[in-house]
Amino acid sequence: MKGDFPILLLAICDPAKVLALSGVIARLKHEIPHARITLATTSASAQLFEDDQFVDEIQAFDGALFHLKALGTLSELSRRRWGLVVDIGPTLISRMMKAKTRFTLNPNDPAGVLEQISAKLQLQPGEVAPGLRVSARREAQVRNLIDNGRGEAPAIVIAPGAGWLGRRWPTERFAVLATRLMREDGPFANHRLLVIGADTERDTLQALRMATPRAQVLEVGETHSLLTAYAALRHAAVFIGNDEVWFHLAAAAGAPTFGLFGPSDESTAPIGRNVHVIRGPRSLAEIQAVDPKLKQTVCHMLDLTIERVAAVVESEAGGVILSTDAVN
Repeated sequence: MKGDFPILLLAICDPAKVLALSGVIARLKHEIPHARITLATTSASAQLFEDDQFVDEIQAFDGALFHLKALGTLSELSRRRWGLVVDIGPTLISRMMKAKTRFTLNPNDPAGVLEQISAKLQLQPGEVAPGLRVSARREAQVRNLIDNGRGEAPAIVIAPGAGWLGRRWPTERFAVLATRLMREDGPFANHRLLVIGADTERDTLQALRMATPRAQVLEVGETHSLLTAYAALRHAAVFIGNDEVWFHLAAAAGAPTFGLFGPSDESTAPIGRNVHVIRGPRSLAEIQAVDPKLKQTVCHMLDLTIERVAAVVESEAGGVILSTDAVN
């Protein structure tokens, strides 16, 4: 019997980026059954792999890597011998590791995480498309959470929050859009709405809930994790949100996904036939002409109209399966 083939995945970065590894992990386990995969990542990103039977060990880091606890963990990892080390940070950490094969993401390459790793493994990006593993217990909890035992999942999921005002479409526009889509002659008539976001965005989430009929809120934070949000998104008939982690989770969940873009680069959007990017009349370059560092406390999304977003969503609604009986 062959011994374990140890693989270290270094992903000290935000969850949206780490999510790209989920399909790669499954593929590695399929190709190398005796692989033992260790994932070193941030505590926030570690949530995504809470139910993942393909990840044998998770080392989660809080705060700066030079803290004593983190340095101790990194030192312990550096004493092991790895068959493969993949660093998508990228960081200097991978240089500390003893590895037979090493791959570090090139931050200057316009190709994303998935494209670079696929090229290295000689695979098509579609063969390692992101997809998280969800336990039967979590799935049952989510079903009970979102339909209260009625056997009915919400059709529309909206994520109105954003970490920066610049890429946050106004909450009141989300409310008008949801009402339009859910009215009697709309594509999602008689369906309910799930508003999703971090507990730090509570005011924004509650404002949308109060303005929209048949809405409920799923706050991700102390009570629910990112993986729970992903499990809920697998029941969505459509997702609409800003360029945040929820956009990437919805795409990975297989929901028809509409991302609202302004000061964001389309090349960072998830791939997939169900993923749609909607932006206003200005390109990213035009926005950067007035905000070169993309740090100004000003909303760059005001020229993206409700009519524009509604038109794109409604035009694609014919291909949306409104039945929520099936889960990807």
